[in-house]
Amino acid sequence: MTATALSRKAIPSDAPAAMPLVGRRYTSANRGVSQDPDAARAVVFSVITCIEGYLDDETAALNSTHAFDFKTSNDRKSQGLLDLSQALRRLQQSDINDDLKLRLLGFREKLAINLRKIRLHLDAVKEIASVLSEAIQNAESDGTYSRNIGPYRNAP
Repeated sequence: MTATALSRKAIPSDAPAAMPLVGRRYTSANRGVSQDPDAARAVVFSVITCIEGYLDDETAALNSTHAFDFKTSNDRKSQGLLDLSQALRRLQQSDINDDLKLRLLGFREKLAINLRKIRLHLDAVKEIASVLSEAIQNAESDGTYSRNIGPYRNAP
């Protein structure tokens, strides 16, 4: 099969002829503000709900001791935030109503809680790494090149 045939096969039948193929996504010349503010707000609400689910899962995992795939979670959150920024670009300033403002404030609070949990865990990892690093250095060192030279070398 030729490259042209493959590229035509990849284009959905309902794709407008004016939409050029860029990678695996279609771009539109008029990809700006949506004509239907209610639909654009509904997309924003949907994306926020999805990201909040990811945040709740990650926060619950940080509170518990079971294994959790943080890379996958981070990838999902990154994609969600990209989707959110694209959805918000389709809104004009006048399209942002009180409901959306409240939803965004609640979303910001969830992000802040998740950030505090992640920082707490990162600080704990740093502290454990520091303790382990110091223990390894002490175990491998005979004291010849120690920074603590002097009468207080062996002091606690």
